[in-house]
Amino acid sequence: MKNFIGSLIIITVLTLFPAVVNFGQTVTDFDGNVYNTVTIGSQTWLKENLKSLHYCDGTEIPEVVPYNNLDSLGEIYGLLYTWNAAMKGTTDPGAQGVCPCEWHLPTSAEWAELENFLGGSLVAGGKMKDTTTGFWQSPNTQADNSSGFTGLPAGEYDVNQGIFQLLNQYAVFWTSTSVSASKANERYLAYNNAASNSYDWYKTLKYSIRCIKNEVSDTKETGNNSRPNEFQLFQNYPNPFNPLTRIEYQTGYPSPVDLRIYDSLVREVAVLVNEEKASGRHYVNFNGYDLASGIYFYQLRAGSFVETKKMILMK
Repeated sequence: MKNFIGSLIIITVLTLFPAVVNFGQTVTDFDGNVYNTVTIGSQTWLKENLKSLHYCDGTEIPEVVPYNNLDSLGEIYGLLYTWNAAMKGTTDPGAQGVCPCEWHLPTSAEWAELENFLGGSLVAGGKMKDTTTGFWQSPNTQADNSSGFTGLPAGEYDVNQGIFQLLNQYAVFWTSTSVSASKANERYLAYNNAASNSYDWYKTLKYSIRCIKNEVSDTKETGNNSRPNEFQLFQNYPNPFNPLTRIEYQTGYPSPVDLRIYDSLVREVAVLVNEEKASGRHYVNFNGYDLASGIYFYQLRAGSFVETKKMILMK
């Protein structure tokens, strides 16, 4: 216990670890469009709406248009795609479709992971909406773009009515999750609420596309098996948090895992994990709703591996 207390004392003098949101990388599509990216938690997303006129293999994308057929708006808001065109004719969840090589259309489950990481679907939209003046119609409810997603209200093209609509009011994105022969799941952000909304609608409508990077497993081959190279405890996100935060960790091989929360006096607050875990990357959500504001610590034990990190609850 003395060694653990000493470790905590050392950690308390360190500055906060950054939240798991990283910027600066870019990706280029077949047409030469360069997109900024943002890593939110364990996912990496395009930070801009897709503008591609060709698939990764150079094939021309059908039925793609800019809003009001104006290239100037396409440069700002990206292009609008039917679901079938976006998927390149397949119905497989997670298909590459119109996305750049090594990227794909997010599934509904991947959108849900993003929403949960940002505190839940009821507030995630505000954290995803751009705050630049002139894009979103007022009141742009609870928009702060704290995720870096930079969602823009590109509207939609309703093929059934033959009209463009909802520019500056709604950002509507196709997922790669089909729900029937005629409908697929979409996500939309609205100018007048803070949610990331889920809806199933007709595949013939034309919406924006945000791509997500294919997962690259940090593994090494051992015979016919693969596993992460090491154990690792990641910084929680968001940090500071109120009251929800997510803690991720990686196990190098199947092992008993113990993950606990302590307060600044080294008193145990919660046991988050205490069981055998397979090799791979795992996460758990922690809710500090009944705790006071302050500094807390979370510690991972797995075999001989022990690591502790600091987090702040700020109410």
